[in-house]
Amino acid sequence: MKNNFTKILFLFKKRFLPIIMKTFFLLFCTTLFSFTPKSGFSQNEKITIESNKTVSVDEVFEIIKSHTNHSFIYRADLFKNYPKINLEKGIIRANNLLKKALSKGSFSCEFSEDETIVIKEKPTEVVRISKTVKAIQQTIISGIVVDESGEPLPMVSVYEKKTKNGTSTDFNGNYSLNLGSSSKDKILVFSYIGFENQEVVVGDKTILNIKMRPSLSGLDEVVVIGYGTSKVKDATGVISRISAKEIENAPMGASVESLLQGKSPGVNVQIQSASPTSPISVVIRGASSLSGDNQPLWVIDGVPQYSSTTSGDVANTLYNLNLNDVQSIDILKDASATAVYGSRAANGVVIVTTKKGKIGMKPLFEVSSRVGVQVMDFNGYQYFESEDYINFSGAAAREMVLTMDSFTNSAERYLDLQAFYNLNNSEYDKSDLVTLDGAYYDGNTNWQKEMTQNPVVVQHDFSVRGGSEETTYFASFNYSDMEGVVKSGQSELYGGRMNFDTKISENLKFGLNLNGSSRKSDNKDYMLSVIQKVRPDIPVYEEDGSLFTRDLFTENPYTTLQNTRSGKGITFNGTAFLDINILNDFKFKTSFTNNYTDSENLSYDRAGTAQNTTGTRTWYNTKSSFNIWENTLTYAKLINKKHDLRALIGHSMENYISRYHYIKASNFPDDDVLNNFGSAASINSINETQTENALISQFARLHYKFDDRYIISGTIRRDGSSRFGADKRWGLFPSGAAAWLISSEKFMKGESVKKYVSYLKLRTSLGITGSQNLGNYDWITQVGSVQYNESPAIQPSSIGNPDLQWEETKMFDLGLDFGLLDDRVYGSVGVYTKNSSKLIYKTPLASSAAFTSITSNVASVKNNGFEFDIKYDILRSDNHRLTFNFNFSNNKTKVVKINGDLEELLFPGSYAPFIKLVEGEETGQWYGLQTAGRFFVTDEDAIAMQGRTATGQPTFLNNSQETIGDMIYIDQNGDGKITNDDRVNLGSSIPKGTGGFGLTYRFKNFMVNAAFTYAYGHSRLWDLPRLNIGYVGDYNQSNIVAGQSTILVNPYDASYPRLAQTLIGGNNKFSDFYLHDASYLRLNALNITYKLPNKYFEKMLISGVDLTFQATNLFTITKYPGFDPQGNWTNSRIGSGMAIDASTYPSAQIYNLGIKIKLQ
Repeated sequence: MKNNFTKILFLFKKRFLPIIMKTFFLLFCTTLFSFTPKSGFSQNEKITIESNKTVSVDEVFEIIKSHTNHSFIYRADLFKNYPKINLEKGIIRANNLLKKALSKGSFSCEFSEDETIVIKEKPTEVVRISKTVKAIQQTIISGIVVDESGEPLPMVSVYEKKTKNGTSTDFNGNYSLNLGSSSKDKILVFSYIGFENQEVVVGDKTILNIKMRPSLSGLDEVVVIGYGTSKVKDATGVISRISAKEIENAPMGASVESLLQGKSPGVNVQIQSASPTSPISVVIRGASSLSGDNQPLWVIDGVPQYSSTTSGDVANTLYNLNLNDVQSIDILKDASATAVYGSRAANGVVIVTTKKGKIGMKPLFEVSSRVGVQVMDFNGYQYFESEDYINFSGAAAREMVLTMDSFTNSAERYLDLQAFYNLNNSEYDKSDLVTLDGAYYDGNTNWQKEMTQNPVVVQHDFSVRGGSEETTYFASFNYSDMEGVVKSGQSELYGGRMNFDTKISENLKFGLNLNGSSRKSDNKDYMLSVIQKVRPDIPVYEEDGSLFTRDLFTENPYTTLQNTRSGKGITFNGTAFLDINILNDFKFKTSFTNNYTDSENLSYDRAGTAQNTTGTRTWYNTKSSFNIWENTLTYAKLINKKHDLRALIGHSMENYISRYHYIKASNFPDDDVLNNFGSAASINSINETQTENALISQFARLHYKFDDRYIISGTIRRDGSSRFGADKRWGLFPSGAAAWLISSEKFMKGESVKKYVSYLKLRTSLGITGSQNLGNYDWITQVGSVQYNESPAIQPSSIGNPDLQWEETKMFDLGLDFGLLDDRVYGSVGVYTKNSSKLIYKTPLASSAAFTSITSNVASVKNNGFEFDIKYDILRSDNHRLTFNFNFSNNKTKVVKINGDLEELLFPGSYAPFIKLVEGEETGQWYGLQTAGRFFVTDEDAIAMQGRTATGQPTFLNNSQETIGDMIYIDQNGDGKITNDDRVNLGSSIPKGTGGFGLTYRFKNFMVNAAFTYAYGHSRLWDLPRLNIGYVGDYNQSNIVAGQSTILVNPYDASYPRLAQTLIGGNNKFSDFYLHDASYLRLNALNITYKLPNKYFEKMLISGVDLTFQATNLFTITKYPGFDPQGNWTNSRIGSGMAIDASTYPSAQIYNLGIKIKLQ
């Protein structure tokens, strides 16, 4: 019977959600069908003419200047005798007014990047014809200029090289230029902001159509910064952009977090698991917090998303964010770029901008569909078949019995084992079985093949965008269905988005951004560890067809597969805003956002599995609401063409509330029908909690540029958080930055210099950001409910600390941005430091205290790093373009100080002793026992290699049952014993270097892109052999481990220690033996795209068709013996288990075919 979820939000499901859906549909239809698109361009402001009048051209320019940001440059007497213009009462567009003013003459307009319009009179060609010479024929060259997608480009400068003869394209990309009597050897230059200059020999052509190529440097590209935008060349901070083209080439099933992998130096992406629903951790420039997850602040369409040390709100929002809706992603790294977000930005900021419509754009429909298959390659990682397993485990049991002098535990079993084997014979003989007849079964099951699959994955997207003269719109719908490699694992998602803005009046604009999604999943991540352990002699089914469940130490995986691990949820995000133009230079914006999530998770473990014998049902539900109201006032002014001044002040208020419900019950009469909570014989646990927090902020920023050469900026933010006590609630976070555009200096403008160095900018920044990585109520003592004398009561559950302070991170950055060889080579190099102090963590209290720990400011750490990024246009021509990009980063984090008497900090959990923080040491260091080989000879030789007891006998961690093949540990402190005090630093879990590189090749309508990622200089704990090494009889073993153990090969040649049926010899203790080099190089994605020629669709509404083939995780070069050298076991805080592989869900290869159709 299908399990039903408990419905808490009845009213929401029955009433609120349909209202939202109807509203979305109504707005979508109204937006789509009510607009009349017209051609538009940047000068489309409406100008009101109060009355009929006749004015001069100079007066027309003044009217346009008073309504737009444009200014005019022209010869003073250019319009001296020019006819006046008759203007009629009413409304006229600025571009139409300009055309009207210049319609009675021959003029050219050049539009500069600072919104200046240069007007020149076109030269009049005078041709004198002698009596014997005929008129000289004039050559007129014309054409259209478009971008790579075929969209017309207005205002492209077109001129004859080494002359003043030129023009510009009109608003539809058309141009026409008179080249005089001879044009064969003449060269036309096409120039446009954000695109490469193109030089074309005219020859005999009279029509010349040009496709502009985006500039590799993107210096004039506008990037999104906090509460505003900036050109790349004007930015003082460190900002990396992932462009629309890179997003379009994203692999199928990629998330916005995984897309960052290998794209920008200093951005480390750890995939915790490759399962469909697993979270991904992103760390920018090293971890700087003990309590938090060190994730950056995510900002979507200008709205900061809520995050905390425990909530999954950001993960839910990003999981539901459709990459096909994303226009660009900007990564802010240093204090100059992030300080405007204050306490939210200690770990960097990632700004996601979704797609929008355009003024005057006809509706553009896009439909895309991708279908793929996931493939898992197990060829290099296999387990024993049944016969080999039986022989191997029998030999392991015999090795164990040979070393036993007494049987104080499980004596009966061990005596059976003694009788089970012929101990006088050196070879194992199956005929010696006596008392354990039937210990093995007659199955021969390859559980990897039985429990895994090559699932089909699908993704469908539909969108429409466009605009009228007043309104722009974008709307989309998406569906994806991705099954896991492990059977029954699945993730299904429905989502929709609408971005809408409209001009209510000349100075008032209203906008609305809506996004909603619904998801459901069945998580089978845990199944991988089950598959890796279960014995191959166990059959799947009994003879009667029922699942085999007899006498198993581990459960039958098919039984476990029937257990429930399902989840579902909805997410709704809505933002409404108003933009108000005040005078010409001021703009006020107010916005309100609500993000709502509702998620449910249900698990049911059926009776009879090894993990559960009674039937256990667990359900929990989390509802959260995040509200933020922001107000900003911006000022922008260009004074005398040299002083560029921009300012921002703002105020923000946000609050978050979360409600959590939990119930667990067991002992159900039936697994299939009577399995609801009301049928349970035992209610094990019921819990309900509600948490809230609030943040109030004021911020300001000033940016000044002089003469396009010198730039300074300063930011300050003040945050007040409810997570701190009344006296510590407010934090102040300032920053300052400066940049020098060296390439704008006169000494850099000579042809001999510009030929080699086209762009050079030196930048530096210094600032402070904060963090509130603590619980909502750690500053105050909390109480919890208990039972006392069979009655409900309360008692203190944790002690508060009203003296908790903000974590602070002081950042310094120094870098150089460069463009060489006419920007064919472009990149940056930089160094940085991050000093984080007052780090918050739970520290232990004395045993005499009523509580075990208290949250305090306990430590300081320092990050030092180096970053390098370069792009190179190897080949560029009309039909060919080959581009290479490469980035590298190195980061070291050192524990500067641990407060109080503590010398080290341990993390909670079973892996706590393996990675710890030690004052003066780098973070992420492994701490364990150091091995000195294994016993291959006599006890006398072993004593010389090992510590001794008082009687001269070798001693080990657990017992003295060591024999040939067991590990030898080094007694570091010389006390004659092997204990935890002998643990030493075994190396780092953090890579010395990370990065990525890629190649993109375009040939006519074909494009091939390959993206690689790499990391080196770190080790990873492959924990599966360590956990299984003492359970040979109960667990299966991999061919890698078992095939190299002392049981099957000569002890002197074996790579692995002796395996046994119990934990004798201490071979499973954490040591350097289980650490492996995890360096890798991976082909992350391969993308091949073919654009069908437009000639096939000339008589259709179709404006373009793209066919794609994509492959993900094609190969990985690594020495790591486990499934995946990259998978992450836990979270990303300082020193935690980022490199622990405990049955990591592996990354599969995904191959898919796709088609995208554009209709316009």
